[in-house]
Amino acid sequence: MKHKLHSWLDAFRWRKLLLIWAVFLAMAAILFAERSGIRYASTQFKIDYLPRTEVKPASIAMFGQPVTCLLLYDSGQEGTDQVKEQFDQILLDMKVGTQAVDVRTTALTSLPEFSQYQTVVVLMSNLDALGKRLIDLMNWVQNGGSVLFAMTPDKTTYFDAISQKLGVQSSAWEYKMAESIVPSEDFMLGGGQRYELSDPFESALSVSLREDTTVYARTGDKGVPLVWEHSSGSGRVVVDNIGIYNKVLRGVYAASYSLLCDATAYPVINGAVFYLDDFPSPVPGGDGTYIRRDYSMSTADFYSKVWWPDLMKLAQKYSIRFTGVMIENYEDDTVDAPTRQPDTQQFRYFGSLLLRQGGEVGYHGYNHQPLVLPDTDYKDLYSYRQWPGEDAIVAAMDELIAFQKTVLPHTNGSVYVPPSNILSAAGRQVLGSKVPQIRTIASTYFEDGTDLPYVQEFGVASDGMVEQPRIVSGGMVGDTYMRLAAMNELNMHYVSTHFMHPDDLLDVDRGAEEGWEVYKGGFEDYLKWLSAAAPDLRKQTGTECAGAIQRYSQLTVTTESTPTEWTLTLGNFVDEGWLFFRANEGTPAG
Repeated sequence: MKHKLHSWLDAFRWRKLLLIWAVFLAMAAILFAERSGIRYASTQFKIDYLPRTEVKPASIAMFGQPVTCLLLYDSGQEGTDQVKEQFDQILLDMKVGTQAVDVRTTALTSLPEFSQYQTVVVLMSNLDALGKRLIDLMNWVQNGGSVLFAMTPDKTTYFDAISQKLGVQSSAWEYKMAESIVPSEDFMLGGGQRYELSDPFESALSVSLREDTTVYARTGDKGVPLVWEHSSGSGRVVVDNIGIYNKVLRGVYAASYSLLCDATAYPVINGAVFYLDDFPSPVPGGDGTYIRRDYSMSTADFYSKVWWPDLMKLAQKYSIRFTGVMIENYEDDTVDAPTRQPDTQQFRYFGSLLLRQGGEVGYHGYNHQPLVLPDTDYKDLYSYRQWPGEDAIVAAMDELIAFQKTVLPHTNGSVYVPPSNILSAAGRQVLGSKVPQIRTIASTYFEDGTDLPYVQEFGVASDGMVEQPRIVSGGMVGDTYMRLAAMNELNMHYVSTHFMHPDDLLDVDRGAEEGWEVYKGGFEDYLKWLSAAAPDLRKQTGTECAGAIQRYSQLTVTTESTPTEWTLTLGNFVDEGWLFFRANEGTPAG
């Protein structure tokens, strides 16, 4: 048989073309594989969801926990409502049992005895509102108590009376500009660097501190002290002299509170997630002028030959796995029944590559229309349309889920990202009650001055949905606000959530003119900073981070200190949990 085959080949006049044909066949096979999608296995999550019914929101988890902190505030003072809103969330997330007392509506003689608590947080700039009870408070500190003055103090009679016990040598009537903050390296992750504050003003009291006072944060130019700690007798005093009480600075205030006791422990998430919005999707429209300028290729070729390979190099270098959220089409029809996208090539190809990378595919929308009903007014800010009713929203989500299962049969999405972070209360209720596939919503952490974004806190909602807000976005080239936000959330929740859009390079407002190399450089600069500030931070997908948030949300911790040991007691612990632990006296051994 072998001899006959050789004889046939010798007699075949076109035998020299066989090699060329074989090459063409191989190329055809490669192209077929490319067009048909890349082989992949379903992503094996390192941490997955707990059942909805087995997870408690943080507010429920805190029922029955010992009350260790007294929060004193004066609702009549300017700025107190803003700072109290932040501290209510900070102390809840740190799982600190707290009793809040408004001195505006409570007689000073009726204030609780300070000896009932481990710590006191004072949220008032004019300390005269406490009257002689301020002296009682400082005497309690002298005997071993701990107090945080979280608002920049006014220079008043009572402030001057206790200023030496706060670590203040002298003070002036003027206020200094808080244009930036430089936390010390032993105070916060990412410390030792300057972070710019948005819209700075003269918000920090001009003070000179005693030599026995420890400064943990200053401004970057003139070194105005912003956070300091002072030992008063056998107790501690911490002062925040920042005068800015936005959500973006929660990490600073949480770190300040952690200075109060010999040892402080609180639950954190420990996760970093990187979202690709509108991915996979049809090739987006938009102005490809700058892509043609820089690469002399079409938008589609740019994504497959430049953008995606560059992302994969960064993913490998920094050990990250992307979570894409799918758009089936970019039509704006919210009235007619959903129709199936006929062109699946882009979805199969990029979706398979994403999953093969160990990433995840979630949901962004059947189309790019936010889940809102006719009662939502976009106020000429967006050209989006509303959905006529709840059934239309459910039908659109069902179609998207079915479409994803068709093009990527080995994936099982659970994460929903609202288009432009817009999701109405009615749309949110539909997702929580009628679309059980959705387990996590990843919207935004910050407000934008309108009532359109779905603004979230990290945690679990009462309906079991995991709230997973995104903190930073894009290439962040020159965006000092986002770097400040990222640093604070490393120290508040030990988390980083970032997102970008493939079509950022088609929009001048999102960096198209600067080009991909600049955008990519800004993104890598963030990855370098994150790796240096938190080298052990877990790189996760959206589902894995949601599972971590579930465990974090219900985890409680109490800390007992003796001269020789610290004892941490965990509540609602399930399989794993992560804590920040700060030792202010002593050194952990082991």
